[in-house]
Amino acid sequence: MDDAESGSITGAPDPKARLAAIIEDMRDAVVATRPDGAITEWSQGAESLYGYQADEVIGKHISLLYPESELDLVEQLLRRAERGERSVIEGTRRGANGKIIEVEVRISPIFGDAGDVIGVSSIAHGLGRRRRRVQELHELNDFLEHTQSVGHIGSWRTTIGPESVFVWTPETYRIFGIEPGTAVRNIDFFNLVYPDDREMLMERLIRVRQDAMPSDLELRITRLDGALRWIYLAADVQRDESGSVIALTGVVQDITERKEAEIRRNYETLHDALTGLPNRSLFLDRLERALARARASTSLVAVLYLDLDRFTHFNDAEGKESGDDLLKEVAERLRASIGATDTVARFGADEFGLIFEHLTSASEAAARADDIIARFAEPFPFGVGARDAGPLKENREHHITASIGIALNTFDSTSEALLRDADLAMHRAKEKGRNRFEIYDPALRQQVKARFTLEVQLRRALDRDELFLEYQPIASLGENRYVGVEALLRWRSPDRGIVQPDEFIPLAEETGLILPIGRWVLEAACQQLREWRDVAQGFRDWRMSVNVAASQLHDPCFFDQTKRAIERSSLDPSALRIEITETTLVEGAMVTGVLGRIRALGVRISIDDFGTKYSSLSYLKGLAIDELKIDRSFIEGLVTYKAHHAIVAAILAIGRSLDLAVTAEGVETGEQLAELRRLGCESVQGFYLSRALPPEECLQVLQAPLALLR
Repeated sequence: MDDAESGSITGAPDPKARLAAIIEDMRDAVVATRPDGAITEWSQGAESLYGYQADEVIGKHISLLYPESELDLVEQLLRRAERGERSVIEGTRRGANGKIIEVEVRISPIFGDAGDVIGVSSIAHGLGRRRRRVQELHELNDFLEHTQSVGHIGSWRTTIGPESVFVWTPETYRIFGIEPGTAVRNIDFFNLVYPDDREMLMERLIRVRQDAMPSDLELRITRLDGALRWIYLAADVQRDESGSVIALTGVVQDITERKEAEIRRNYETLHDALTGLPNRSLFLDRLERALARARASTSLVAVLYLDLDRFTHFNDAEGKESGDDLLKEVAERLRASIGATDTVARFGADEFGLIFEHLTSASEAAARADDIIARFAEPFPFGVGARDAGPLKENREHHITASIGIALNTFDSTSEALLRDADLAMHRAKEKGRNRFEIYDPALRQQVKARFTLEVQLRRALDRDELFLEYQPIASLGENRYVGVEALLRWRSPDRGIVQPDEFIPLAEETGLILPIGRWVLEAACQQLREWRDVAQGFRDWRMSVNVAASQLHDPCFFDQTKRAIERSSLDPSALRIEITETTLVEGAMVTGVLGRIRALGVRISIDDFGTKYSSLSYLKGLAIDELKIDRSFIEGLVTYKAHHAIVAAILAIGRSLDLAVTAEGVETGEQLAELRRLGCESVQGFYLSRALPPEECLQVLQAPLALLR
């Protein structure tokens, strides 16, 4: 048959050959059989899928590819094809070496020219790779869903427009408390956002779309069940193949636990744990804001610095738990004293600060301070169950006062400076007697600067041997001779000259310098008495009186220091007299305990300035003391004021009744001396006998005969 008869185009490939080439190039396995199942054609794809070469299978029955369990299926498929039916099935096949292969097969009849079925074709492709891919995708999807659930992270996607519907992953639905699969429009989503955060979210998403840059933020949502949650939302744009923005996409994470923990940490960082009040940092931040508002409105801001009076003594006596109860009550009263725009804070143990805004004058600030002082006039409950004590709980009361400093802003005031000024004014209130307020004035700062300079110089004074002792003789009226001295601290400054004791000794007590200074005084005084006794034969009963501050008695080392000073000077302990004030004596059991140990050494204890504070038989009885020293203020009016005369007579009577020695201080006239002798006073000291003298001059006075009025 020539080309014309076959109908083919001259030079064109044979269609059958072209079809065979196409089949050979197919990756799918193409197999042809006779109607009875004998294999007649085997493509390269079949070789690859099943592992058999063509010459191994041509002429063999197609059933060799089926596992035994599916042999019946072979006949069914052949019969269908013989009837001209097509079949598509999935199943397993058996390849070379028994390899089991998952396949999808399309089985079709092959028709002859007469329309009869002359064979069967099957086109198969392996399902293993696809199924593995599908399985991998399922596993990946499960993995992503699980990790998103663990991390409370969901994914989302949406096109632009209020009616556009979100695509959410299951965790996103869970975060928002919505049933999975529910259609959520953009407008529905924004209704879930907390109202105060909606504008912020809208601005951020618009910027993401316009700038085509990713962004993130933290915001609050209200779930359908009403729960308020914090979420972290990240957004970016999605583009099509042309680069146009077609959608927004991103992730959302439930960060409620972290955010609440962060809020708690921030709260704890900025609030006092005991009272719940703002602390110093938050106070200063609010003060800065208040000052900014005041500058814009020209109103006044008042800062009040409040310190409880003698709270340390209460805490030492009653214990920390009772002290905490008291501080909580103080905080409640201060809260009740402020308005909605004001602030009260706790700075430290017993220090509080208040901010009052929108004032028009200093008198308004003074009125606020007066109100607080009035609130403190009511007794404070404390102890177990102070506020809600039942019948079985202890509930006691305590009166406590406060000293308050007030500072008012100027146009250029800073928060730190204003608080410092209020602090200075508060200390001035304490110096003036406590339970009062003082308003800051610029001169106060100059005084503080001068006081600071004095403190610096005093710290250097001890190391530079600028401190020295002078000694005022004490005479016995009964024996008509000198029996000892009182050591008096002096300071000769190269910058200031002689600094008066009433100027630097309170400063030393306030700053704690009294501890090293007091230790030096004790050592030097004992050593001086030792030297006098060595050179002045016949005067070995002279005694040395040394003033001791309350803070020294609270020093755990004071007892050992006293004992060491006596031992180093080789003195009999009875030669040393420790002088303390009445205030110190009644401060608590700790002081009296230390005095008892010192007295057990043989050292004598004197109460200095007796009669000015708490004098009474009830507290003197049984205390470890040996002597009373009548304050000079009573001696000054002894012969001119009946009241002073009566007080001196009463003190002498107290001394006799308790078998205590009594010494009168500040004797300056012969009339005073004569009256003291008449009243039966044992010992005296003062300018009438001698002023305080350097050691050499004092020794001469002590050794000289004493000619007193008899």
